[in-house]
Amino acid sequence: MKRILPLLLACLLVAVVARAEAPPRTLILLMDGVGYDLAAEMHRKGELKNFLPPAPLIVAFPSDTNPALVEILAPLGAPPAAGYEDYYFDPAANEMRGGLFHRFSRKTFVETNFRDLFDYHPHPVRMTVEYAVPVLGPALNGAVNLARIRDEFRKSSQPVFLAYYDASDTAAHLGGRWLVREQLRYLDRWVGELRAKHEVEVIVLSDHGNDHRWLRRTNLEPALRRAGFRIQSSLKDDRSVVLPQFGLISNAVLYTRPGQEAAAAEAALRAKGVDLAVFRDGDSLLVVSAKGRARIDRRESDDGAVRFRYLAEAGDPLLLNCVAEELIHTGFADADGFVAEEKWLAATAGHVYPDPLRRLWNAFDGLVRQPASVIVSLKDGYYTGSIWLNLFAWMQATHGSLRRAQSLGVVMSTSPALFPPDAAPFTGENVVPRILAVSGMRVAQVARPAGAELPAAIENDR
Repeated sequence: MKRILPLLLACLLVAVVARAEAPPRTLILLMDGVGYDLAAEMHRKGELKNFLPPAPLIVAFPSDTNPALVEILAPLGAPPAAGYEDYYFDPAANEMRGGLFHRFSRKTFVETNFRDLFDYHPHPVRMTVEYAVPVLGPALNGAVNLARIRDEFRKSSQPVFLAYYDASDTAAHLGGRWLVREQLRYLDRWVGELRAKHEVEVIVLSDHGNDHRWLRRTNLEPALRRAGFRIQSSLKDDRSVVLPQFGLISNAVLYTRPGQEAAAAEAALRAKGVDLAVFRDGDSLLVVSAKGRARIDRRESDDGAVRFRYLAEAGDPLLLNCVAEELIHTGFADADGFVAEEKWLAATAGHVYPDPLRRLWNAFDGLVRQPASVIVSLKDGYYTGSIWLNLFAWMQATHGSLRRAQSLGVVMSTSPALFPPDAAPFTGENVVPRILAVSGMRVAQVARPAGAELPAAIENDR
């Protein structure tokens, strides 16, 4: 006995020291549709006691879930989304694909796409049915999400656990700011209780913000028809336009025959509530609005450095002339007027259109497998989308446009390491690498290889 007691004490001491030296685990919770302004306001009022002051996260354009999550999760191996939404046009097959019933199947909605990277993902049926019961649906689904996330996190030994929480976006659409606020209050208490029992740092990201106000539907379809276009489910001739309509959002994607992009964009601008339209024009992007027309060009050097140029041909559709002149005046432009993307980011992070050049370019390059011919961004207070969903949903918020409130998601953390002084603004491209850097992790330690088995959390949520 005398020999056993010192041995037990030594083992206990080793265990205590090992636990003290082990870094805390990291839980990354990706919440859908929580905007920076609301989170910052709540923190100022003392409603988010377990988090440090939040930071804005400039998300992809369109500011919708599919492109935003693809951009955020790309460092972990996320493939491009099939479409900007879950009901999308496939130009190669010349037909519409996906849709409501696509969401009911785990095989089509979660597996084999970017959603499979989550260690916890809500059941797709639950995600869809919550829309049928406004207020109560997202409130109950939110509580179920957090209970499941807690249970799966406890079962897991992974140093970085990635979870998806969808109910906050439904809460914004159907309940408004007050319901999202209640969910964030509940989350704050939940985080406090979790950290009281586990060595864990919690990081919350969101895929986009929301424009919280009473909304009006834009008359995009009549404007296209008045210009001689026919809205169809496939491209039959030069007057055909395919306009996927699924969610109720503040952007629209148009598919046309080659050469019809400019005409479709000009027709869309005549619809009340349209802010701007953008389409490819040779090796450039052309942005058109009531404020004018401008060209966006991109260059990438051999070392991977990216530079953009903004050339206003008439007026100033993105309100960037003064910004571009200042960047040139301070010596950041090369001889052809191209400026490094990080300089554009620093100069436009607080703009009405945050970081617009990179975001507009990426909307046509890499985020979706079926890029649009024309993308339309609406003014604040307007939306478009499914007529059928419009019959059941009384919209109190929306997202999707290039404008500030919808483009700014949020980064919240329990650790100050994520917010060093003088750091660049968070974007969908840089946020995960920065999280992994402060967590001491490499991408290879977190990314799930293609074809890997489903996370246990998804399997258990049948």
